[in-house]
Amino acid sequence: MIMRTRIKIITLFCFIAIGQVFGQVRYSVCDIYTINSQNDNFFLRTVPFDNIDQSPLGKTIVFNSDSTKIYEIPRKFENRPKHREIFLSNDGNTIVYVIDREFRWNGVQNKSIEIFKNGVPFKQYQLTDLINCDSDNEDCYLFYNEAIDEIALKLTNPWTKEEILVTKAIQDTINWSNKTAWTRTQEIIYKEGTTNFEKELTKKATFLNNDTLYIFTKTNQLLKIDLNTADLSVLSIENVNEEWFRQIKPFEIKSENFKSAYDLPNLSNGKPLETGLAEYLNMVVFPEFKRNSDRYKRHSMQIEILVDKSGNAILDKTIYGRGDLSEEKVKTFIETQRFDTSKIPAKTEMWRFSGWVTFMNKSKKEAKKERQTEILEEREAYKKRIVADSINGLYIPQNLEECFVELNKILKPKDIETIKNLKDKNETILYHHGFGTWLRNNWGLWGGSRLQQYLIKKGLRHPDDMSATILQFYYDWLNGENDEWRKFEEK
Repeated sequence: MIMRTRIKIITLFCFIAIGQVFGQVRYSVCDIYTINSQNDNFFLRTVPFDNIDQSPLGKTIVFNSDSTKIYEIPRKFENRPKHREIFLSNDGNTIVYVIDREFRWNGVQNKSIEIFKNGVPFKQYQLTDLINCDSDNEDCYLFYNEAIDEIALKLTNPWTKEEILVTKAIQDTINWSNKTAWTRTQEIIYKEGTTNFEKELTKKATFLNNDTLYIFTKTNQLLKIDLNTADLSVLSIENVNEEWFRQIKPFEIKSENFKSAYDLPNLSNGKPLETGLAEYLNMVVFPEFKRNSDRYKRHSMQIEILVDKSGNAILDKTIYGRGDLSEEKVKTFIETQRFDTSKIPAKTEMWRFSGWVTFMNKSKKEAKKERQTEILEEREAYKKRIVADSINGLYIPQNLEECFVELNKILKPKDIETIKNLKDKNETILYHHGFGTWLRNNWGLWGGSRLQQYLIKKGLRHPDDMSATILQFYYDWLNGENDEWRKFEEK
């Protein structure tokens, strides 16, 4: 993964969107997980209140075997083997949540292991407490994954059932145009000499037995956590009894799917939220997609609201788009209204909805004046940006060679090596989303910068082409191939 110093550059796919456009309701598929204790005397149900994978919004309830509620935690947990897993002790008092890779959510750093006692946070372990891993030079995660040589692509002909295993070594030999109708699945290629037990650990690296949690780690260690005391110890993997681990009784995990809409709901009177908010703000809804709408100044904001089954809502988050909207007024409106609750999933108590609201001045004449003023301000700001040596505190390169020097400062050594060792420069397309997006946004390739102007003079017009050119020539530069990028500089 490409990383900038102090900043992770990642692309997150938070939910599976399977809805439609053109006015139809869009929705996603979410899961409620039910996890049993190993002795089956207790179980927990964890229910999401949104469709965002990394969000904790939701609730988790612990029950005894006759479904009597014992206690509740005001958050959800994800249970995705090899990524995030939940464990419940035999007395029902302890919940352990383990994640393979630490991440931040709304500014909060998640820990690799979180332990709860009777619904209250009890103890946490971060990744650096558990394993020795140099994040500057290697990919740091918790679960054992070291037997994998590569993840290959298996192509299957749906009619003849013919199969082709596509490894990196034969990718260039495949005629992809003749395989468009073939199904594609991933298949693990293991390193030579990998044992059957190592293959099993690649699929599942965690074991729970008699309230002791065992985790086989990336660093070939075995972590042992006592669920009753939350104490951690490290064992030597060399002394592992493979057959003993194979005989550990698995606990029951169930998942229950449900659909959830995520577009902003209407008010309880049937009026669209955007319309009602426009009236409250003494504005009108912006005429998106209508002819000449670009003549008017738009005032937009992305909002996320939480709506409960009674129709009450709170403003959870705002992301400013453009223009001048008062967050306080938007908050007051939302929290004094009643909303249509039909989009809230039946299995949840509330739901997070997200969307943009876009308005303009009620007077078209004033809206045009506002837009004309805005254009002048944008032009002045653009003039300053295209000569500035830094934007938002970040140095802006003047040419390709400066780009390379800055990239070497921004990226971690392991990420530089990854790019350097790509098969060829065309594989830098892998970074078009994620790090490429970061370059386009932060080096002013969209909004204007001296680097943008330099690349325009070299014949590039679109920011996508600009970031692609930078990364391709960076690959050349790392590999000592300097002829092409120097010719580009001399244009």
